[in-house]
Amino acid sequence: MNQRSGFTLIEVLVVLILLGLASALVLPKFPAIYERFKSRAEQDAFFQSLGGLPLKAYTQQQAIALTQASSSQLLELPSGWELRIEKPIIYKANGVCLGGNLSYIAKGIRTQVKLAPPYCEAARL
Repeated sequence: MNQRSGFTLIEVLVVLILLGLASALVLPKFPAIYERFKSRAEQDAFFQSLGGLPLKAYTQQQAIALTQASSSQLLELPSGWELRIEKPIIYKANGVCLGGNLSYIAKGIRTQVKLAPPYCEAARL
């Protein structure tokens, strides 16, 4: 018996067509997935920056007031974000926070954040 092993041309073409169809369905979704991950990373960086303010007040041994004017020096805001703080959020020199509310607008979506004392842990409303 003389059998040859391998694939026929038809089998290879069918596999290539199936791979082409699968990639045509998946590839258009990659930009949306990337934007979602990028948006989540920006939010995480913002909340990490916000969460570091009590430690900053403690290490500097002076009170910090997070206001609309001081937010650009105290927080790292991603480009295109807008932060709104109606009342100052006070961080005492011992790291304790008195709490407050703020909101940010990212990509046209407004998100409200409540900072709960004593450490101003952020919670989205």
